[in-house]
Amino acid sequence: MTETATLTIQPDEIIGAAHDHLYGANLEHIGQGIYGSLWAEMLRDRKFAGNDRMYTAPSEGLHNVHPSIGIVLPWEAQNPDYEALRYVHDNTVFYTGQQSQRISIRIADGQQRGIKQGSLYLQAERDYELRLALKGEGQALSARLGEEDWRIDAVDGGWTTWRHTFRAAGENPKGQLSLTISEGSLWIGCASLMPTDNVGGFRADVIDALRDWSPTQLRWPGGNFVSAYDWRLGVGDRDLRPSYLDPAWWQWESNDVGTDEFIDLCRLIGAEPVLTANMGTGTAEEAAAWVEYCNGDAATEYGALRAEHGYAQPHDVRVWFVGNEQYGNWQVGHCDPETYARRYLEFARAMRAVDDRLTLLGVGVPSNLYAHWNEQVLGMAADEMDQYSIHYYSLRTEKLEVTPDRELMVMPKIAAWHEVEQMLDATLAVMDRYGGGSLPVAFDEWNTYVGAKAPDYIEDYTLADALYTGGLMNACLQRADRIKYSAIYHLTNVMGSYVASPLYEWEMVFLGRRGGWVALS
Repeated sequence: MTETATLTIQPDEIIGAAHDHLYGANLEHIGQGIYGSLWAEMLRDRKFAGNDRMYTAPSEGLHNVHPSIGIVLPWEAQNPDYEALRYVHDNTVFYTGQQSQRISIRIADGQQRGIKQGSLYLQAERDYELRLALKGEGQALSARLGEEDWRIDAVDGGWTTWRHTFRAAGENPKGQLSLTISEGSLWIGCASLMPTDNVGGFRADVIDALRDWSPTQLRWPGGNFVSAYDWRLGVGDRDLRPSYLDPAWWQWESNDVGTDEFIDLCRLIGAEPVLTANMGTGTAEEAAAWVEYCNGDAATEYGALRAEHGYAQPHDVRVWFVGNEQYGNWQVGHCDPETYARRYLEFARAMRAVDDRLTLLGVGVPSNLYAHWNEQVLGMAADEMDQYSIHYYSLRTEKLEVTPDRELMVMPKIAAWHEVEQMLDATLAVMDRYGGGSLPVAFDEWNTYVGAKAPDYIEDYTLADALYTGGLMNACLQRADRIKYSAIYHLTNVMGSYVASPLYEWEMVFLGRRGGWVALS
């Protein structure tokens, strides 16, 4: 039996112009969303901030001492001998943060001993720069990358930065870097290994791919990550920025990618930078200082600091989210809606006192969930908001122990955009009812969420996700008079659009038409 459908287009009935901000993305410090994907740094825990291995068995015992005890993970021992040397995660002498890696030779038997890190993918005839911050006792250090060697004849007693460029003779997907000495004590404050063709610290191949996509705007640094993020620790000399354990995603954060690096990335790929202020552990004063760092001229306190870091001209970041998902008990700084509204006003007034050109976005929820959140927040703070942020993920089976079969999820994924339509309409109705009818909506986090699990949060995208994305974007276009901002979560790796996937193809379809869309009835 053949069924027919009728499609009616009414070109004279214009809903509204589609804003360029409908084609954005998010970038957050989670999994390998930045480090291990975008950022060109090859070494893990390069500032030696983490823990060490202690036992070779589940618990201590007379013979269970791990040969790498005292070495910060994931570094390992090179030629270990428990009697001949000590490895120490040194919390007294350090270069950055509160810890360095010490190697102390107890018995100078002429052998080279030290630390190593493996699983480094080295490409043939490619150059790699090694950078080390070292403090020693006048002894020599030997560095080996793959099959290539470098020797420092004498490492003296003050912290000194050393650099050397290696050329990989052949391809090696399991390359290794080792740092060894044969006498005395050596402190390694930080280490870095990057291909020399990096673009401002970012991987050249990923930058090329993102230029093809070129999301219209990029929101950073979160996401949940932002609610414990201190922007001040992420500026200045990268080697001196302290690492810390992020309480949102429980992974070590090196602070290598901070405000200036994010701005550089946006300039490289042609995206407008969008920032989220920390309303978890942060204060209104810290947010205002961040605005000044980004937008103040060199005569201001924080504008001068930015200029000192090599950026004489202001970054001119106009769009700022004030907090992230403060309604959720998973969020650092989770609070009730009345408290959020009061804090929003405090933050907004402090930030606008620095730059009155800002577009500020308040935290909203789908429909009127989370203790009538929208009703309370809009009633108290809508008059000082420029847009209202909504997050929504479809399907949400990620917490199941067993990920649903991908074939079984095809039709639910395709159909899920209808639920998004219902959510958007319900949310707009609540906004109209409680004083937010004039506020544009920012649908700034969305995606399907089926199998992405810690620690990598990789989602298995199929053509069904692409069809879902197409339907969702059409839902936004059909409401273009109200929805002025949209951003997929996430940019790379973590639920990432950047893989040559069907989802990526849909992004390219819409971006190819940006600036030329008019929403019709």
